[in-house]
Amino acid sequence: VPVDSFFSLLTSERVAKQFPVMTEAISQIRAKGLQTAVLSNNFYLPNGKSFLLLDWKQFDVVVESFLEGVCKPDPRMYKLCLEWLGRQPSESIFLDDLGPNVKAAAGLGIHTIKVHDPETAVKELETLLGFPLRMAVPNIRLVRKTMEIPKDSLEKYLKDLLGTQVIGPLELLQFDHGQSNPTYYVKLASHQLILRKKPPGTLLPSVHAVEREFRMMEALVNGIVGNAFYLMEYCPGLINKDPSPPGLEPSQRQAIYTAMKRVLCKIHSVDLKAAGLEDYGKHGEHRAPCLLSVVKKNLSAKLYFLSLLLTKTPMFSVGSYQGLQYVFSVLLLRVVWGVVLTGFLCLCLGQASSVTVKQTGKLTEFMCNLAWDFPVKKRFQIFKEMLATKPLMGSHHSWSRPQSLLRTPSMRSYVTSTDSSPALASKGALIFSPEGLSPRVRELYQQLKEFMERHVYPAEPELQRHQASAERWTPSPLVEDLKEKAKAEGLWNLFLPLETDPEKKYGTGLTNVEYAHLCEVMGTSLYAPEIFNCSAPDTGNMELLVRYGTEEQKARWLVPLLEGKARSCFAMTEPQVASSDATNIESSIREEDGFYIINGHKWWITGILDPRCQLCVFMGKTDPHAPRHQQQSMFLVPMDTPGIKIIRPLKVYGLEDAPGGHGEVLFEQVRVPKENIILGPGRGFEILLGRLGSGRIHHCMRLIGCSERALALMKARAKSRVAFGKPLIEQGTVLADIALSRVEIEQAWLLVLKAAHVMDVAGNKAAALDIAMIKMVAPSMASRVIDRAIQVFGAAGLSSDHPLAQFFVGARVLHLADQVHQRSVAKMELKHRS
Repeated sequence: VPVDSFFSLLTSERVAKQFPVMTEAISQIRAKGLQTAVLSNNFYLPNGKSFLLLDWKQFDVVVESFLEGVCKPDPRMYKLCLEWLGRQPSESIFLDDLGPNVKAAAGLGIHTIKVHDPETAVKELETLLGFPLRMAVPNIRLVRKTMEIPKDSLEKYLKDLLGTQVIGPLELLQFDHGQSNPTYYVKLASHQLILRKKPPGTLLPSVHAVEREFRMMEALVNGIVGNAFYLMEYCPGLINKDPSPPGLEPSQRQAIYTAMKRVLCKIHSVDLKAAGLEDYGKHGEHRAPCLLSVVKKNLSAKLYFLSLLLTKTPMFSVGSYQGLQYVFSVLLLRVVWGVVLTGFLCLCLGQASSVTVKQTGKLTEFMCNLAWDFPVKKRFQIFKEMLATKPLMGSHHSWSRPQSLLRTPSMRSYVTSTDSSPALASKGALIFSPEGLSPRVRELYQQLKEFMERHVYPAEPELQRHQASAERWTPSPLVEDLKEKAKAEGLWNLFLPLETDPEKKYGTGLTNVEYAHLCEVMGTSLYAPEIFNCSAPDTGNMELLVRYGTEEQKARWLVPLLEGKARSCFAMTEPQVASSDATNIESSIREEDGFYIINGHKWWITGILDPRCQLCVFMGKTDPHAPRHQQQSMFLVPMDTPGIKIIRPLKVYGLEDAPGGHGEVLFEQVRVPKENIILGPGRGFEILLGRLGSGRIHHCMRLIGCSERALALMKARAKSRVAFGKPLIEQGTVLADIALSRVEIEQAWLLVLKAAHVMDVAGNKAAALDIAMIKMVAPSMASRVIDRAIQVFGAAGLSSDHPLAQFFVGARVLHLADQVHQRSVAKMELKHRS
């Protein structure tokens, strides 16, 4: 008995698109007459619709958590799905990428597959089902109801045509494309064929007709399937509907464009008279056959343009016959100039992010005609520059795409070099865009973005619910699961700078500039830094141990932190004094019988409430009579040491930030071994400056990321909401807020990059001014951008349905040190530039 299956369907990096391999598998399963279902932990969108961007026609049952009031891994959700399907657990297979969900399904007796990557999961599913799920032919589907054809008569005709030795049932599927004349995939025994059929009913004269397509064939068949059709042998290949085309290396794209030009040249080299096609179609001004108009209509202008630039083929080398050569060259020039000037016009009008290919069709055609006079009058001299053998340098561009509310914002792209040299990056080059990173770091960046879109953003609603539940002080199993996935993909401990870890013993060996680009991506989600083991205060404490710790201290504390098995905290701030000036700290540390005795009252100790917190880095005074900056020392204090008493958790604007939280703590007669001192007595302030340098800039990098996401959410909201009779996006104040936000983000981002650059090439001490400046600028910038986004969202912006409120709280907290940094900047300005 075949096993029925239902899917918790995965989605690809663009939330609105499913993984092709999963979509293909579902089609094959349904073609076998089996059932499919999807269990979704989803929610309402602001427009009142459910957030489940899938093709519902693929499923017999859809179970949505927000409608049923339960969510995975609650067993009731699985039982409800089984009830609706009318199936037993043993007859079903459940796929999911989250361990708790899979475990719950297995507990009910359901066959389960833990998804680490879609390809492997489909192979496991094939083993359980006993039949293949990967189609040998891409882009095919079951025949549409309105386009069904009589299989019996077609099978009889083909067997007569191919010979009596052909045995086996006929397989008939339909291609997604080819709608003017329906196109079918036909398989009979070992024969694979393509059938093009004339649609039923009366056709307009301008519609493509099977008869015209078949002019060069031997015979046209009628009567077998109702309308005229013809057959061709199937040849495996790839159809690129996107002219980019996506997912290919530049060399592969170049090969495609080159092959396209070669085919076009062959088409235009045909002797029409010898082929009996001299009367084919319409003849225009240059007496070229309508083949040219078909090419103009059906082939992407972007493909023409890119093929010319990438293959560097002379413009006038198309075709073998002068008449066709001239007409085709004219066509290319008109299309290219139309596309170039249309793109320029869209950018000038600020419409590049919202205008789609369909919307720009008429504009492109208009610009093609409008632009024609210019190259004619200039006698095409401009194309001599286009065909230069050296690549264009200094290309500054940015891609803008429609945004989903859960997707990461599209990141800036200012390419300043066409060659990314690893040597250049390792020397601390100021790289403005991910495209300028070395190949290794660029791959890490892309991996990180894909992981965020595949795992982190979809998990945010569940993580937010956990943070508000009764179990909030217990770490989320989902976070732990995602941490294992991130570690397996090499997206782990990315923060340690190359200067601190030159041998790449503990981290990935990124420069501060390189890490800035990755840290910005992590900053787009509140939960991402911990998932990649790049969250404060652990990052600062780990870097402190790498820089200043003894080998024994590293073995005991650094290794568990690097492995993500432990968390830590940093105890400096005190309620009785202004702790923004670290020299004010009053906690006492005295030596006694080979131990140091710690007494002090600390608060706002982030992470100390986490049950995984095993280490406290404590700062206090060992010698109050020493020079002002040599009174403080730092110690490694195990959290299970007697005398540590947590008084209460502190709330930030009502938020607890569980499970780490922020604690008020008493240290009473806490005895710490002498070997737990870091670097030595009186070195605390020196260590603090080294520790806070990179930590400060990490906060600023993340603030850029959360500002980018706030702006993306603001734009999406403004496009989808109507107030006072028109969309918010048309309100002048909203447009002004978007413009100001973009400008302020760019300004802060450039200052972040400059600070990171100086840290790389001259060290943290030399970068003190730049660090202080960005610490002033980034929190205030982020607060303004997030506040504008909240204003556009209205009351929804204050709720936990969106990350804006928590973003705002985080940015406001980092505001607290503004005056200290203003003072530092002013002093350095007066000292060095007087």
